[in-house]
Amino acid sequence: GRTGDDLRDTTGMVRVAALDRPQVSVGDEIRLTGRIRFPRNDGDPGEFDYEAFMARSGIDARLTAPERSFGTPAFEVVGRRRMPVAQAIERVRRDIGNFIDANLSGAPRAEMRALIIGDRGEITDTLRDRFARTGMAHLLVISGLHLSFVAAAVFAAVRLMMMLAPGLASRGWANKIAALAAIIAVSAYAAIAGGHISTTRALVMVVAYMVAIVLDRAREALASLALAAIVICAAMPGSTGDISFQLSFAAVVVIILGMSRFAAWIKWRQLKGRLAREAPAHGWTAAEAVLGYFAVSFWAMVGTGPLTAFHFNQFAMVGIAANAVVVPIMGFFATLCGLLAALLSFIWMPPARMLLTIGGGALEVSNRLAGWFVTWPAAWMRVFTPTLVELALVYALIALWLMAPLKPDPRIARRTSGEDDKAPRAAFGWRRVAAMLVAAAIVADAGWWIRDRFFRSDLRVTFLSVGQGDAAVVRFPGSQVMLIDAGGAYPGYDYGERVIAPYLWSRKIMRVDYLVLSHPDLDHFGGFAFVADNFAPREFWSTSAISPDASYANLRAALARDRVRTVTIGGSPPPIEMAGVEIKAINPEPPESESHNNASLILRLRFGGASFLFTGDIEKPAEERLVENHVDIRATVLKVPHHGSATSSSARFITAVSPAVAVISDGYHNRFHFPAMSVVDRYRESGARLLRTDIDGAVMVTTSRGRIWVHSYRSGKQFEFAAVGRGGPVGIPRAPGNSDARE
Repeated sequence: GRTGDDLRDTTGMVRVAALDRPQVSVGDEIRLTGRIRFPRNDGDPGEFDYEAFMARSGIDARLTAPERSFGTPAFEVVGRRRMPVAQAIERVRRDIGNFIDANLSGAPRAEMRALIIGDRGEITDTLRDRFARTGMAHLLVISGLHLSFVAAAVFAAVRLMMMLAPGLASRGWANKIAALAAIIAVSAYAAIAGGHISTTRALVMVVAYMVAIVLDRAREALASLALAAIVICAAMPGSTGDISFQLSFAAVVVIILGMSRFAAWIKWRQLKGRLAREAPAHGWTAAEAVLGYFAVSFWAMVGTGPLTAFHFNQFAMVGIAANAVVVPIMGFFATLCGLLAALLSFIWMPPARMLLTIGGGALEVSNRLAGWFVTWPAAWMRVFTPTLVELALVYALIALWLMAPLKPDPRIARRTSGEDDKAPRAAFGWRRVAAMLVAAAIVADAGWWIRDRFFRSDLRVTFLSVGQGDAAVVRFPGSQVMLIDAGGAYPGYDYGERVIAPYLWSRKIMRVDYLVLSHPDLDHFGGFAFVADNFAPREFWSTSAISPDASYANLRAALARDRVRTVTIGGSPPPIEMAGVEIKAINPEPPESESHNNASLILRLRFGGASFLFTGDIEKPAEERLVENHVDIRATVLKVPHHGSATSSSARFITAVSPAVAVISDGYHNRFHFPAMSVVDRYRESGARLLRTDIDGAVMVTTSRGRIWVHSYRSGKQFEFAAVGRGGPVGIPRAPGNSDARE
């Protein structure tokens, strides 16, 4: 509120981004000034569910506090409360952080802060991508792996010390006391790490297994895992929707089941060709440990592979080797040395510095190895997004494989027969039938998507919701794809990576043939670089206009790096045909004194009696030139010029276009207050159906055989009409409730 406004008390958790990086401590009372924003998805197919993520994190709203607001500091400390335990933990974290800062630099410093005190803020995108592409992203956050290393180290050390008390050890107390010590150690580690939700979940998993050891149930690994899942879901509802929860449990379950099958196989292989009472082959006995070590990485990849495809659209084949090599280096040397150094820093500084240096060196080696692994041929690949049904089918096959019982080899069971060696065989029956049904469902699903991707005969256009910007995906009959603009101008947020690419992957599109830029404003080209790097485009179409913006230079560099042919379009070249669609480029050629908005490349697509007009950001001067030069701009579907600005969409222009559907691409509560209400009124009075990406989300239009189907992703509006010639609609809407209210 401002002076004189009514204030209302409310409760909830607010995530604050303070731009001037204020120094705050646990217990500080602060006063904030800023605009409250509530979590909201863009409204695009395939997008990350930000609303659900914030809800699972317990965050009700977000606020950005600038350096100053209304002439006063936006972020002020106004008091302090006593919170002895939390403040003591914070002092420990701060002292450890200062110790790390004083003795390490560069990437090892940032990684050590992340691994010891949970501060991931200084890990660069380059480093994060390097580990993600080798299947080792989990090594840069405090996860179950790190807590397991700590628990295992403390358990082994305490159990060894318990051998000095043979009386307790002989009574079975060595493991129990070691497990209790491990629980205390990992709990302290998690507290110092900052209490992130992912760390807390990992703590519950490790503690559950240690409790199983105390209760003499250590062999019941799946039961311990189930107990951990129950506790997590009861304490933190919604955790099953969290990516780290899914990856952790999928990896552990598949490792447990997979290693049991590996143990059976290695046992058979050791005895193959041996006499009934002959000892196992020495070579295979020695190989058991090595193969078992790599088998753990393999089963972890099997368990998490479908999920990494679903959430991150990538699959890292090199992860089997990379994890086997790098995990012990970062786990034992980096994490354990860092923790011991942090502990000793409060007691004896010289050995603490030495251990921290060793840990930093291990991190440097890990970084170099990750950089080396990512250069391997086919180290990683981009993959499309599987649907939930496809995910279920794949995991059904994995479950049928891993849970099929094995018939014991008679030689292993009796060791008395001289029969020929036989491998353990899976007991089939209903499992064989189930596997065949699942495989048939996968084949049918693949056939449906192949037809949808390569053999459709209609024209599909999707106007994506990219905030304050433009982006439209055109899917021609057959398989070719064109992306017209790739905007979104929110600082630090790549709409190409966060919105456009997820939509394409969700539709099984792995290649975009043509990139078209209307004009070089960031809200129109901001996402092109990521698309160029990941979707192998053939050509980039644009006008001769350029931008001094550094982002535009980065785009040009990406196009050159990816060897994308650049096509400059000037004037009004003859139309071309692509898969039965007529494409006409129109350039109003404004005087040099005008802004390059009016030099936007205008593109008209005509197919089966329907037409689409993409207008970029042209304003009234360009609209007037089009009308006065008698350019044919009639269209069934119009991408409204300049996001619905009052400087565009003149009455003469709307009459000349005579659209049946008008789509405004704009940002929710954008600072320009687009669209202007006068523009909304003009389109409504013209009889056009008006859709807005900020309200309706992505707008999907399909045309075939003289009919047009329109569907909005967020609002669910849908209607159908017949397209006659190049102009307006004929017919009655399929669904009511589609009036363009002044929302």
